[in-house]
Amino acid sequence: MLNNREISELFEVQVNTLYNWQKSKPKLYKYLRNADYNSIRNEEINVLLQEYAKNMKMDFTIDELSYILKSDLELVTIDEINSFAKSFIKSQTKNMTHSIDIILSIYDKLKSMNIIEKYILYKKIYLYKDDKTNNTIEEFFQEFLK
Repeated sequence: MLNNREISELFEVQVNTLYNWQKSKPKLYKYLRNADYNSIRNEEINVLLQEYAKNMKMDFTIDELSYILKSDLELVTIDEINSFAKSFIKSQTKNMTHSIDIILSIYDKLKSMNIIEKYILYKKIYLYKDDKTNNTIEEFFQEFLK
């Protein structure tokens, strides 16, 4: 648990402001006090997801992953990630006449995935789009390839 000085330094907030928040915004204050705990929990969850990903056996092709990467699909909430297949197909309705085979193939694969696999895939898509290391699709998405 962080003290007020640590919170102040970490989040660049005046100590006096924290004392005010302690009374006026107790939930926010409590969250900030537990920021180090929340960070540790997030790290633990990420390690678990990485271990889970090592044992996944997906059968996407490079073309399918490239197609998903080029799409403008944006998922934010866990419910949206759980509906990944549905959201993907809706976002591709304008392309159905040109690319129906690849769209339906991707849809079928997304539909068969559990929520953890969908989350890992979407997180990787998000990270890949921001990746500055020049990893290839094969390297970055190896657990999703045939």
